[in-house]
Amino acid sequence: MNTDLLRTFLEVAKTRHFGHAAENLFLTQSAVSSRVKQLEAMIGMSVFTRQRNNILLTNAGERLLPHAESLLASWQLAIQEVGVPSKKNTQLSLGGTSNLWDTFLQSLLPKLSIKFPNLYMRTEINTSQHLVRSLLGGRVDIFATLDPPANNDFEAEIIGDLELIMVCNVAEQQIDDIPSLGHVFVDWGTAFNIQQARLFTEPVAPILHTAQSRIALEFILSHQGAAYLPRALVQPYLDDGLLFQVADSLEIEQDVYAVYLGGAGASLSLGPIISFLKARDIKPETALAPIEDDF
Repeated sequence: MNTDLLRTFLEVAKTRHFGHAAENLFLTQSAVSSRVKQLEAMIGMSVFTRQRNNILLTNAGERLLPHAESLLASWQLAIQEVGVPSKKNTQLSLGGTSNLWDTFLQSLLPKLSIKFPNLYMRTEINTSQHLVRSLLGGRVDIFATLDPPANNDFEAEIIGDLELIMVCNVAEQQIDDIPSLGHVFVDWGTAFNIQQARLFTEPVAPILHTAQSRIALEFILSHQGAAYLPRALVQPYLDDGLLFQVADSLEIEQDVYAVYLGGAGASLSLGPIISFLKARDIKPETALAPIEDDF
């Protein structure tokens, strides 16, 4: 299988546009069309259809999508693992949802590197559903999430927590003021999102919906609105009077879980890493500073 064909298929599936896919892949549009035709010829089925100038996946394309993701990711992993320096004798593929990397997981990487000097690390940022597939497919060893999947093949351990508070850019605001100010909906997982939906007596359409806390923060600072964000992320802005905590809003601690395949905790390679994560009680950090080897 030519991986370029799969990469092109995935890019068209993501952008829903041959021209945009060509730009992202630094190809001509005719080259993208040619690759898609080659792929369709190989599998004997059409993978895309055009409806009102919109590129859609056919049923065959929908079925091919997870396999293409898996094949391409496995090939990339193989290339990386073959190129691992000999002194790096332990490998870790760490995944996480986008809303955990900014203030939670990125500060963990230096700590892991110090604790395990022979560790070779790679990261993946994706949705929980994709990370579950990656874990089952062996492309991810451990992933962090706010909503551990209910799967008997997995184990999940709490490795830390996020303190989430509702903040806005106008002083002396209460929950009832938020609909007029604008609700910025940050995706903090299914359980927390249900609580967010119950904040208001009447349904409120968010002025922005995002899975990334920093996008929400920048939007509120430069425009307006209120959102639940990690205290560690917003505390400097609260101190400077640029943000304000919504007066009658709840402060909520959200557990963060490490998810891995059952039995991985007993393995010689992943076991020490999992034990390290469980013992750290990780807290979110926004300012990265040099870390002393005090583990």
